Amino acid sequence: MGACFNIAIDGPAGAGKSTIAKQVAAQMGSVYVDTGAMYRAMALYLLEKGLDPKMAKEDPAGFVKQVETLCKEPQISIEYRDGVQVVLLNGENVNAKLRTQEVSDMASKSSGVGRLRKRLVELQQDLAKKTSVVMDGRDIGTVVLPDADVKVYLTADSRVRARRRYLENLEAEKKGRDLSPEDLDLDAIEKDVKERDERDMNRAESPLRQAEDAVLVDSSDMTIDQVVETILNLAAQKKGRPQVITARTAGFCFGVEKAVAAVYEEAAKGGDIVTFGPIIHNEAVVEDLKKKGVGVIETEEEIPAHADGTIVIRSHGVPRDLYEKLEASGARIVDTTCTFVKRIHEIVWKASREGRHIVIIGNHGHAETLGTMGWSGDAVTVIETRGEAEAFSVDPATPITVVAQTTFHSDKFEELVAILRNKGYNTEVNNTICNATHERQLEARELAKRADVMIVIGGKGSSNTARLYEICKAECEQTCFVQKAEDLHLRLAGTEKLIGITAGASTPKNIIEEVQKDVRRTDF
Repeated sequence: MGACFNIAIDGPAGAGKSTIAKQVAAQMGSVYVDTGAMYRAMALYLLEKGLDPKMAKEDPAGFVKQVETLCKEPQISIEYRDGVQVVLLNGENVNAKLRTQEVSDMASKSSGVGRLRKRLVELQQDLAKKTSVVMDGRDIGTVVLPDADVKVYLTADSRVRARRRYLENLEAEKKGRDLSPEDLDLDAIEKDVKERDERDMNRAESPLRQAEDAVLVDSSDMTIDQVVETILNLAAQKKGRPQVITARTAGFCFGVEKAVAAVYEEAAKGGDIVTFGPIIHNEAVVEDLKKKGVGVIETEEEIPAHADGTIVIRSHGVPRDLYEKLEASGARIVDTTCTFVKRIHEIVWKASREGRHIVIIGNHGHAETLGTMGWSGDAVTVIETRGEAEAFSVDPATPITVVAQTTFHSDKFEELVAILRNKGYNTEVNNTICNATHERQLEARELAKRADVMIVIGGKGSSNTARLYEICKAECEQTCFVQKAEDLHLRLAGTEKLIGITAGASTPKNIIEEVQKDVRRTDF
């Protein structure tokens, strides 16, 4: 390997090559080579030199001859300026000129000229000699970059690729684009996909095929993030560096994602907007919302000051009496209480009216626990520790209803419930730990067992992230708890094979991506 590290991604149409390549390049700090943009830049040059695209039909031989002569002259390259990809034609930034219909027509007509294709391959190869690149297409690993450090053949089942295009077309139609009936016919799209595969695989020049040393990646049942991570780990192996695997369940759960999205939507409308308590336990998100004009109130006394504005109830929920005061305040109320939390409120409200004693297994002082207590009447006890469970005592004739904080440690919940059951009470147990939380904890444990280093990302005030840290630490001694990439100070021995990453339900994707990129840096 030389100083430059190059990745070639080939595969059929609809496999997601461009989307994947762009994200891999961003994570690697490499240049994503948009080969299509280079063809457009060449077409722009031909137009500027006075070549008439009509000539392709009126005088095909003459058109080809002129293209062959002119294509030798320009220098075309790609670089990044302030994070934006810039296409350079003889040193000039031509981004603004590449998307005209005239350029598209010329690119379509000129790209079939063999010598032009050869010239662009030379330019692409020259670029790959000067800087690390990620390039996608149909002949990158076989023709353009036969010596690429990593070669991937990215594919997917034809039905899956057809469905992806079908969904893209549906979105385009919603935005007002005129589409033909065939564009919205899944079977017709799949037929077109198969026919294009056949053409690409059997064309005379540079046919689509998997290079002998390329790794086959089938994205049919994979998310974009999973495919990106797979390719990045192939690069890590090639460089002799540890693989980085991120838990599939890392980051925002459904309830948090919905709540945060709702607040950003309200912020976009403007006006007086506050959340009752931080919308989630993540300082970075709360601070970003503050910059967008979203405030935070913590007490009932602050409610009247926002009677003419909007008050958002966070996903943790609020006590019943507070909910009623918010509704009576005159403010516009946006309730983002998690669906699973609402279910717990319904359970304890009903059980309390039936005369049952409520036991909440959760963290003292946690916003969700406090909210649930407010729907439980007077007969309620919060149990967080084994000692508290062993000390719990009520009239033996009193029936008990047990619920759990949705983000509580699942194993610890079972342990505390067993202690309560052994006391002989008439106990009704509702395991209300969110399925997403349970899955997140299970996956974190399994990943930590395999990892040499484990990184847990989340806010310091997030109880579900604290649980993840406890679980991972028990399985992997070198477990780090960070809020953002700047907190990470890894010191590796050089023998590590796997670094695992997971994140709490209140950790946004961009922070996870920043940590991922930092972990893959070269200067440990």
